[in-house]
Amino acid sequence: MTRRILVVDDSPFIQEMTRDILTREGYTVDKALNGHEAMRAIGENPPDLVLLDIVMPEMSGYQVCRLIRNDERLRGLPVVMMTAKDTQKDRFWGLEVGADAYITKPVEEQSLLETVSSLLEKEHPEIRPVKPEELTTEALKGRVDEILERKLLELTILNETSKLFTYLDRPDSLLANVLGLLCQVVDFDLGVIFVALPGAEHKFVALRYRNSPLKVSKKEIIRRGTLKLAEGRQEDFNSLALLETKLIEHSELGKEKIRKPASSELEVVLRSSRGVLGSLILFSSRKDFFIPDDRALVEMITNQVSILLDNVQLLQDRDRQLAVLGLEKNRVEAILSNLSEGVILTDWSYRIIHANPMAHRLLGAEKDLAGTHLFERIPRETFSVLQEQRIGIKNPTWTVRFNSIGEGFPLMASVAVVDEKEKKTLGLVLLLRDTSPEQEMDRLKNRFLENVSTHLRNPLTSLRGFLDLLLEDFYPEASPRQREYLGVITQETERLTEIVEDLLSLARIELADHRPSPEPFAVAEILFSAIANNQAAAQEKGLTIKSFLADGLGQVRAEKESILDVTNRLLSNAIKYSPPDREIILGAEPSRSGDGQKFVEVFVRDHGSGVPEEREEAIFERYREHHLFSDSDHPGVGLGLPICKRLIEINGGRIGVTPAQGGGSRFFFTVPVEAAPISGMRPGNENGA
Repeated sequence: MTRRILVVDDSPFIQEMTRDILTREGYTVDKALNGHEAMRAIGENPPDLVLLDIVMPEMSGYQVCRLIRNDERLRGLPVVMMTAKDTQKDRFWGLEVGADAYITKPVEEQSLLETVSSLLEKEHPEIRPVKPEELTTEALKGRVDEILERKLLELTILNETSKLFTYLDRPDSLLANVLGLLCQVVDFDLGVIFVALPGAEHKFVALRYRNSPLKVSKKEIIRRGTLKLAEGRQEDFNSLALLETKLIEHSELGKEKIRKPASSELEVVLRSSRGVLGSLILFSSRKDFFIPDDRALVEMITNQVSILLDNVQLLQDRDRQLAVLGLEKNRVEAILSNLSEGVILTDWSYRIIHANPMAHRLLGAEKDLAGTHLFERIPRETFSVLQEQRIGIKNPTWTVRFNSIGEGFPLMASVAVVDEKEKKTLGLVLLLRDTSPEQEMDRLKNRFLENVSTHLRNPLTSLRGFLDLLLEDFYPEASPRQREYLGVITQETERLTEIVEDLLSLARIELADHRPSPEPFAVAEILFSAIANNQAAAQEKGLTIKSFLADGLGQVRAEKESILDVTNRLLSNAIKYSPPDREIILGAEPSRSGDGQKFVEVFVRDHGSGVPEEREEAIFERYREHHLFSDSDHPGVGLGLPICKRLIEINGGRIGVTPAQGGGSRFFFTVPVEAAPISGMRPGNENGA
């Protein structure tokens, strides 16, 4: 069957051009020059589709489209807007008034045919003719005015409904005002709103009495509302019935006492994105009182009320969560306030957002620290670690020691970075502890060690002297076995003397009053002295010591004696733990810290068995015995490397160990640069043993 299309346009040229395109595809085309002609043609003999211009005399395309969509007999007719108005606003309004598609002029043939074909392929409701008396100019104008008045009414009601947002925190007042709005729009004798929000501990029943009292009991209203809600939510009726009922009542009744039966009712279910919330029922004593228009207006209002109730629940959920968070906050603050350690929380910019009382005491703060910057109380250089990309590592934590600004308390802070999943830094958590008692204990301990070591050294010196006399002068006729025993005693005495000397050195270094005496010097001097001091021991094992000094090394500033001591110890260890007939490299090269400060790095490269990665930090800890060989030919008490670490730290450097290429270890330490570069030895200078 040939499909018939009505082209409505006030331009004969556009009509003819469109007709030619459509007739070539087999369509039958009717034409109308304005909106009135179009409505008469549609009403008398409805087409299969309408192509509708917007700007026309007497009646616009928008008005024609609204007339079609507001007439249930014509509502299913496909309408395509075809106009030169091509702004986004025009497209929006054309589709909003009910058009199925929107085509701009000049019309593209392919676009027009595809749009028409697509719409005609769809199924549409049956279209029925309109009575001739409804198609007169006066009747159409009246109908347009009626539609506009209806839209204005709906917008006014929606505007009044939006004002109810002010009652979101008072659900009882909200429901009472909804009934107040309804009685201005629809006439009724009794209005009821039954609401039970999901998860709530009570249900609301709002009642508004007006006109005539009805024979409707509250008990029956509550039972009916509960039953409707249970069916809508598929929940147990009894569990909903047990919820506490909150009644909200308002009456406009006079002194009339005769109760009439409810002969009409209008019921609408309240639904939201969370499901069924309840129902609204209007009762009247008059039979068949409510008309379809009443239902349409009530449904429009209840749709908005459902949105309001959704927001009520969101607000209640928020309040419950805030209450829980408030209790948790108070609990945490109570715990923090009673901690014996200071706690500081900062945001991402290191601004303090919370500090407990102990933190205020340790930092000497009389006023609240909240809102102040962390570095107003803690030296900024203490947190240079933040510039070494610790931030961004998952849950980074570290410990720093410093003296607080102002009071000068010696403090230790355990610091943790708080990160989000996206590795965005939220802030820091600092746990502060006063280390004054610990430092005093360390001072007393080191004094004790110094005293003990001093008293041990004198007897050991005497013992060593008498052993020498026995071997050389007083016991010349000793048998080989006796001399062997005396040699072992002498060797163990020397080892014990070394341990005592190490204890004395560590005790002196760690005393609170120990201060280094820095001076400028060239690193080459230290390297040559260390090689000379250890050359005999290297030759005895068949080892070769090579030196390496990079070009452009500057003078360093440190305590020269301490740096030589560290170099001697590292080189002595390399000789002790390297297998015979191998090579040891002692060298120096320039280095920089994370903040750009210049250093000279001194290193010792050996060919021993190496240091396991998990022990690279532990070997520098005090009072721990470390055997770098599994067979432990060279046992110790673990004092040498801690002494080295402490000497380097008090001179402003750092010390460490890394695996060396080809096996063995590379021990290194840094010393701050003092002045401009001076010429040094070329790489590859060798001082063989």
